[in-house]
Amino acid sequence: MQRLFVTFLSLLFDPLIAKQQTSFNSKACKTKKVNMKKESALSFPSKGVESFTIRLKELMGYESLRSLALSIDASEGGLRKWFTQGTMPSFDKMVRIARLYKVNLEWLCTGEGPKFLGDQDLAEVAVCPGDEFDEEYALVNGFHAQVSTGHGAVWDDEKVKRKLAFRTKWLRYRGLQPESLRVVFAKGDSMEPTIHTGDSILVDVTQTTLTDGSIFVLRLGDELYAKRLQKHIDGSVTIMSDNKEYKDQVVSVEDLPLLKIVGKVVWIGKDVK
Repeated sequence: MQRLFVTFLSLLFDPLIAKQQTSFNSKACKTKKVNMKKESALSFPSKGVESFTIRLKELMGYESLRSLALSIDASEGGLRKWFTQGTMPSFDKMVRIARLYKVNLEWLCTGEGPKFLGDQDLAEVAVCPGDEFDEEYALVNGFHAQVSTGHGAVWDDEKVKRKLAFRTKWLRYRGLQPESLRVVFAKGDSMEPTIHTGDSILVDVTQTTLTDGSIFVLRLGDELYAKRLQKHIDGSVTIMSDNKEYKDQVVSVEDLPLLKIVGKVVWIGKDVK
């Protein structure tokens, strides 16, 4: 009789114990999943991350979210959440943004470190090994100096600020030597639509012989210009702008000593707007 009573109690309470144990295990499992979710969400150090969108806006300028989304293979709605809901992009998208705007990944994520990578940093993050990179690409000195396509801008004693990589095969095809090339920025609107403000200009400083219709960087007095040149039979030279709102300027034979051809524009790099 006592044994039957014990069996009855076991049948009565065992399901309750099992239910409580199941409920406890379920809560523990949910807690573990939440913790894992929180851990996976912390892709970057928390310091400086809250101001990420400020830095991104600085890089975007007037670029639309749609344009940026297409550039980094992301959805426009996902990008919009970065600004409205405070969500953070995944690591691969951070890398794409840094590469798109050519900025330091650490600066983009946290606001720390230099905004732009220096020459040493560029060498450290090269995608291919050093020897292979040297064979495939040539680094051309870049300057923050601006060459005017409008009213003139001075370019004197500028320090090298960055280096741009060009394929050696393309340079050989064009007959260009890396050590003779310079990269500067255009300023002004007189050469539009060919050259816009902010475009990168690759100049070969060894090509100083005037050829009709070509674009040259030239010095007239103390100013530098990127213009087309045309030579006449009498020895005078006409300085021409692609923007027809600017009048041609004729340099007489007597004034030619004031005109110095710095180099020929052999390539123009620009952003698609």
